[in-house]
Amino acid sequence: MKKYRTVRIPDDLVKSILNIMDDRKDLGYRSHSEFIIDAVRRRVEDLIKSNQKSLAKIRKMI
Repeated sequence: MKKYRTVRIPDDLVKSILNIMDDRKDLGYRSHSEFIIDAVRRRVEDLIKSNQKSLAKIRKMI
């Protein structure tokens, strides 16, 4: 079973997310929590990929 943590998010940001979800129902998010989890996951994946590319460049230089 997955464990979850509570994260405080500014109300203005949540309102922006809810507006996006209202305007873009085609995105398929069922809740703002689902939207936030997806956004964070994508950002983490991008950072991991970026870090791997940086490491690869450094290894080529050595």
